[in-house]
Amino acid sequence: MASDLDYVRIINQSRLELEAAGNPSYLVVVVDHAGEPHLAPMVFSTPGPAVDHATRIGRAAFETGEQVVIVSRSVADRRAMFTVMDPRTQKKLHQRPEVVEETLADIDRAI
Repeated sequence: MASDLDYVRIINQSRLELEAAGNPSYLVVVVDHAGEPHLAPMVFSTPGPAVDHATRIGRAAFETGEQVVIVSRSVADRRAMFTVMDPRTQKKLHQRPEVVEETLADIDRAI
C-alpha cells in the first residue's frame, strides 16, 4: 500500500485539524487517485474509534482504488510527533518529529 503516498503532504493537510483537536488526536484521511488527501470530518482522541471509522471508509475506498490512512499527532514536552499509519495493520508508515514552538506569551517571560 503506501510506498507511493506523499506523507509530508498528508501531514501538512491534516496539521490544523490535529493541532486544534488537542493531544493526542487521530484523523482518517482518504487519498484519491491523484494523491490529494481528503480529511474525514471527525477527529478522534483515541486510536480505536479512528481505526473503526477508517475500516468503514476503507471498504468503499478499496472498491474505487483510493487509499485510507490514519494520521495522528501527539505532544510530549516540546516535541510533537506526527504519525501516518495503515488502519488495517496499525503499522506505522511514516513518522515526523517536530519541535513545538512557544511564543513569549506562552512562556510568560519578559523580552
